[in-house]
Order: sequence, then structure tokens, then C-alpha cells
Amino acid sequence: MKFCPKCGKKKKDGAKFCSNCGYSFTQSTNTTKPTNSAKSTNPRNQQAVLINSKKNTHKLAWLIGLTSLVVVVCIIGGTWLFFGHKDPVATNSSTAVAQSTNTNTQSNNTTVQNSTGSTDTTTNNSVKLSSDIGPRETAAAIAYYADQTGLDGWDGYLADNNGITVILNSNDTLTNLVAEKGQGMVYGILNEHHDYTGVTKNVYTIDEDNTVNIYHLSSDDSRDSPAVPLKSVSKDEIIEYINGHGFAPDVKKLGSKVTLDQE
Repeated sequence: MKFCPKCGKKKKDGAKFCSNCGYSFTQSTNTTKPTNSAKSTNPRNQQAVLINSKKNTHKLAWLIGLTSLVVVVCIIGGTWLFFGHKDPVATNSSTAVAQSTNTNTQSNNTTVQNSTGSTDTTTNNSVKLSSDIGPRETAAAIAYYADQTGLDGWDGYLADNNGITVILNSNDTLTNLVAEKGQGMVYGILNEHHDYTGVTKNVYTIDEDNTVNIYHLSSDDSRDSPAVPLKSVSKDEIIEYINGHGFAPDVKKLGSKVTLDQE
């Protein structure tokens, strides 16, 4: 600087103050130097700071949005995997169990037309005859066995019955008509729906070892030419046949309608 900025007087070399007005050349020098503050208030600098700030804000918003999207996708994918892909073995097993249960229920509730002519609904396939059944169920089991196995004269004999009558006869006149007399008692099975006269030809005897001799008498049978059993079978074998074919409920029902008649 060669002149005083205040009064215009020429400045001497090395002078700190104007000799005319006393202006401090040091103050002038300090005011003319740009300061960091001035630099910071530069419009271009402020614009650059603003642009950088906006860029950082946009980056942060984009990063937050991307993170949120990833979290949502993970949640949706995990839910789909958990509920959409159940164990196929477990699913098939449950389906098989449900189908088996429905099949068993339908089987247990199947309506069966039996040889007695009545329609029964079997709801308990576990019903069984025991080996120590009483005389009524024994008679029903033997008659049912002879009917179901199709023995001559017995096949269909129990159809349309309203119960049966068991005629116990120890008279020699009848016992002499059979070859195997058992213990001296002849048991006649009477279904009045077929035999209106009250006379039956379907009879059986029981040996001491519980062998059952089943007959169908004819007019040709006599003391000299007695009837031969159509079949001789043990009582246990008859019960096994009844239980094995699921006839036990029907036999029990028939046994409840048996009338014993002693002659």
C-alpha cells in the first residue's frame, strides 16, 4: 500500500500509522485479508455444503427403504415356508388315518341282510360267542351254522323267522330214527314260518365230547335204517365259524328269541 486509504496521503515505507490522519495501516491490512469466516460465508461454499447434505439425506433414506424391504421379504418368505411347506409325510399320515377311520366307521355301520330275513346294523364287530354259551345260544348257533353252510334241508330255513322253538325229545320213537343218539336227547329246530304243523325235520344231537350231529329227517328213516348225520362237528368249531364270519351279533339276537319246549 502506498497511500492512506482514509485520507489519501502518501504512506512512508514501514509506517504503521498515517502521519496525517492517524489511520492504522495494521487495521487496514487485517481487514483486507480474507478470513476463514469470509470463506465460510461464500455463497458457492454454502451451496456445496447444501448439495452434500441433500445427497447424504437421500442416501440415508434409500438405505432405510432398502433395509425395510429386505425385512418384509424375509418375514413373508419365512411365513410361506412355515405354513406352505408342511411335512408331506405327516400330512399324508394324517390323511391316511382320517381315511382309515372313515372306512372303519362305514364298515361298522354297514347294513347286513342275514338269513333270518331281518335287517341288522352291526355296530360292534368285536362281539364274540364264548365257549360256555347257554342252551338257547347253543341252539341258535347250531341252527345258524347249518343254515349258513347250506346243509340239506337247512339252507334258508331260518329266513323270515320271528324266533325259533327248540323241541327237546328223549322219546325212543324219535331217538331211534338217528344213527348218533348223543346223550339220548334229540333237539328239534322249529321255525313256525315254514312248519305250520309244528313238526320239524331239522334236528341234532350232542355227544358227551360236545360233538354236534346235524340231521334232516325224511320219511324213509326208521329204527332199522336210521338217518346218518349230514355233518358231525364240534361245538367249538361251530362257535369259531360264527365268530370268524361276524355272525355273533345275529346269533345272540336269535338266541334271545329261542323258546325251549320239553316233550
